[in-house]
Amino acid sequence: MSLLEQRYRLILKMLPASYRAEREEEMVEAFLQGAGQDRDEDNARPSWRETVSIAALAVRSRLGGLGAAPRHRAVGDAVRLVALLGLGYQAVIGWIDVLFSLHALGYLPGRSLVVTPGRQVPQLLATAGGLAQVAAFAALALGKVRAAKLLAVLGLVHVLVMVGIAALTWPRSVIDSAPHVLGAMVPVLALLTGYHVDAPVRRSLPMTALPLGLTAAYIAIALAFANLTGTNATPGHPTAWVAMWIDPQGVIVAALLMAGLLCLVRDTTPAWRLGLAIVAASMAVERSPVFLIGVERPEQSLAITAIVQSAALSTLCLALLVAGLRVLPRPAVPLRDGS
Repeated sequence: MSLLEQRYRLILKMLPASYRAEREEEMVEAFLQGAGQDRDEDNARPSWRETVSIAALAVRSRLGGLGAAPRHRAVGDAVRLVALLGLGYQAVIGWIDVLFSLHALGYLPGRSLVVTPGRQVPQLLATAGGLAQVAAFAALALGKVRAAKLLAVLGLVHVLVMVGIAALTWPRSVIDSAPHVLGAMVPVLALLTGYHVDAPVRRSLPMTALPLGLTAAYIAIALAFANLTGTNATPGHPTAWVAMWIDPQGVIVAALLMAGLLCLVRDTTPAWRLGLAIVAASMAVERSPVFLIGVERPEQSLAITAIVQSAALSTLCLALLVAGLRVLPRPAVPLRDGS
């Protein structure tokens, strides 16, 4: 066996064992024919294009779609669920950002906020970013995967740009925003990897309106809480312990905890358990009290609530991961020649 062939077989190990058992010899032969007269003395190596193509094939085969083995199909469905839930959450946040920006700029009825000329550009950027997040989820719900990927990447770029702008005037914002950036990256990466050419695509027109409906429900809850507490929701007031359960992330934390517990007590598919485990891990990072690092006198209610929420989500993630792996189909055993 030549050195080049060894190197080809090494990078082919990225593929599942069952896939290699069927096609490894054929692929190695094709690669060696394409390499031509390269010799070991030339220190021949697989090209970057070949390596990238094999890596993409490995992702596509391990995150299975139509016709994939049950184990890989379950993992692929879990990643696609992460993309759908994550983009849905971002769409809700996008609608909130859009409505807040329009209200701040005076385009909505009611008492508008005071926006100085220097703040108009960030408000317009927030509106554009929110619309990109809304459109990304709508495109995915309509089965327009390419458009959803483009819009989701644009939304992620918007997040990075806003963090960079904030860092120019307040360097600490990079630390405070790190969990949010990580949380924004997870569904985008899940969308880019999980929705490949073999992935099943479901189309639902009513689903496109779901984030707006959830936004309206959330605003009603937030306004009711604000009217109930008035100006008493200060850090030292008992209602401050509830405040972090009423903000958008807090509501998502409560919903995730209930959905995760439901998945654990009911006979749900491994895709739901693994998908919710990934979402819970991402939200646990977002909800971690990083914003209290370096603060001289952190408010007790904020710190304790954030720690409790992050710990609860981390525990739920581990429980869902264990439960999901238990019911995950076993890997296919590759057949050997002569067996």
